Formats: sequence, structure tokens, C-alpha cells
Amino acid sequence: MSAQGPGKVIKFREANQRLLSSSKWIKRQPITDLGHRIVAATVDEFAAKGVQGARVAEITRRAGTTDPNFYRYFVGLRQAALFIISEYYWAPLNKRINHYREATTAADKLLDLVVTSLIRSAEDDPARPWLAESKVFQIVVAESRNPLLLPDAALEAEYVSFLAAIENTIRDGQKQKLFKPSFKPALVASLLVDTLHGVLARRALGHRGFELNEDAVRRLAYHLVGKQ
Repeated sequence: MSAQGPGKVIKFREANQRLLSSSKWIKRQPITDLGHRIVAATVDEFAAKGVQGARVAEITRRAGTTDPNFYRYFVGLRQAALFIISEYYWAPLNKRINHYREATTAADKLLDLVVTSLIRSAEDDPARPWLAESKVFQIVVAESRNPLLLPDAALEAEYVSFLAAIENTIRDGQKQKLFKPSFKPALVASLLVDTLHGVLARRALGHRGFELNEDAVRRLAYHLVGKQ
């Protein structure tokens, strides 16, 4: 999915020519009840034990099925992790930001909507009751630097597109003198996502000093981009 508009130059895409699609990691789309149960159980297992500590036998026990049914959908645990992170985290964020870009071109408003989406990405979505999105968020944060998933996780198309969309928003804001041009937009985009992920994860765990409401998280984001 492309997050760029006509004539836009996406630095993240220039740096990552070999982008990877989530379809690379599955044998078939998990759109049936069985597929949903396996994905939900895989998310529970990854959130509890990490990707490297997970076991297919435990996933299928949680899902009330058999190991061969897991392999109907996924080649293995690594591929399941990459698919879940792409399909159930970065792809929904991209859909939201693309919708926002159709509604407004104001960089400051877009930034606020992106920050809101990141904040809400740590919460469960009642529209999809079979999946614990809050646990998907935990997996994204915990596994972001896992050597087992690299370099594929860093080259995943949805992830790169999301960073590229934020980069464009920051660049536009700098040109409009809404944001200070202290750092390159690509760097700020990456720092923004990493910082908010860390803050939101610690807030969810109740860490002392991270009892922040949404307005406080937004102020932190505005500080990072140098909002005037």
C-alpha cells in the first residue's frame, strides 16, 4: 500500500527498494472461524511468551484444533509473527492515515490524527471482538528489534508506508513553518513512532512516571516534531 500522493518523494521507500508484502508469509488468508481462532491463539501465545518462546502445540491447544491446521495457514512461527504485525497493526494504521489524508492536507491536523491513531492502537477494537489488538500492540513493541524477524520486519511494506506518510506530514509541516526543521523528517518520523510505542507500552503496564493521559502523550509528540 502506498502512502504517498502524486509527485511525492518517499525517502523511506528510496532507502528500502525490496519491500515485502504480508502475503509472503501465509499459505492462505485466515478469514474463516478456524483461521480467526488460530490467529487469536497465536497472538495470545506471542504476547505471553514472545515469538521465540512460542510453541505451535500450545497455539493449537488454545485454538482447540490440531498442529496441521496451524500449518494450513502459516509456514512457521516466524512467518505468523510477521503476518500478524503487518496485517493487524501496520495495515489498519495505514488505512486510517490514508483516510485522513483524503479529508485534510493540513500538516498539523494530520499529525494530530496520526498521534491519536497511535494512541488508540494500544487498545482493543470492539469492532473485531475475536482479536485482542492490545496484545498485537504488545507484540509489535516487544519484537520490533528481534533479530529473528529482521530484516523482514524493517522492510515490510505496510510499516514502511506508515513511516513514509508521517515523513511527508512532517516535511510539509516544516515547509509551512508549523514544525521546526531541526532534524530530517525521516529521522523524526522514526523517533516519533518508537518513542510513542515505548511510552504507551509502559503506560499500559502501569510504570511509575508514565501515568500519562492522551493530551500529555500528544504534547510529547508535538515536542518531538518541534510543533510551533
